[in-house]
Amino acid sequence: MNIERIQLKGQLAEAKSKYKKLDVEASGLIILVRSLLNPFEEDTTKQETEKALVSLTRLNNIVQELRTLKKKISDLEAYFE
Repeated sequence: MNIERIQLKGQLAEAKSKYKKLDVEASGLIILVRSLLNPFEEDTTKQETEKALVSLTRLNNIVQELRTLKKKISDLEAYFE
């Protein structure tokens, strides 16, 4: 096996590991946002929108990064087929 293939396999493993970690974080943020925004609260001024916004901003950043990683993983896996 040449060095380039070994390096690419390392990049693939690293990308998959990072993807899994970010996916878990995203799942936690989704649960958090759902708990912060109560659809049954009649007084909308009691909604914790500031906290939800911070979490949603982080979630959006994670989703963008997950999309990038997903493409990278797909491209690397295609190289090894």
